Amino acid sequence: MFKRYSIVNKLDGITLSFSSLYQLGDSENINALSFAYAVQREKEFFLTSEGSFDSSVFQGPLKKPPYDPTVRVNRLNLCPIKVDQVFIKATAFSSIIHIGNTSSVAMEARVKHIRQLESKKHEEVENFETIDQPD
Repeated sequence: MFKRYSIVNKLDGITLSFSSLYQLGDSENINALSFAYAVQREKEFFLTSEGSFDSSVFQGPLKKPPYDPTVRVNRLNLCPIKVDQVFIKATAFSSIIHIGNTSSVAMEARVKHIRQLESKKHEEVENFETIDQPD
């Protein structure tokens, strides 16, 4: 791996959360993983143990894009890396702000979203997935 200095004059960030990272300088490997189970309800109430990571969203194989060896890359590796100022509003869910050089990067974020809406008296009740019955 080509090594060089990373010089950052100013880095401002408001929020850094949920398996996120600010990385200044070189790193050999970056592996970021985040699983989230998000429930949104029209009527607010909370259960102490709801949701399960047994869903196919979390257990199924990850489909990776095919590797294309015909892609050509031209690089200009200036030494050192100089950054004057960076402002980042938010970094979350297995994301990385990286200023430097990295050999290998693997990142994965899987989120299961469930919305529970109240049925209206005059509307038909449809069969929706509930938290007690994951797919």
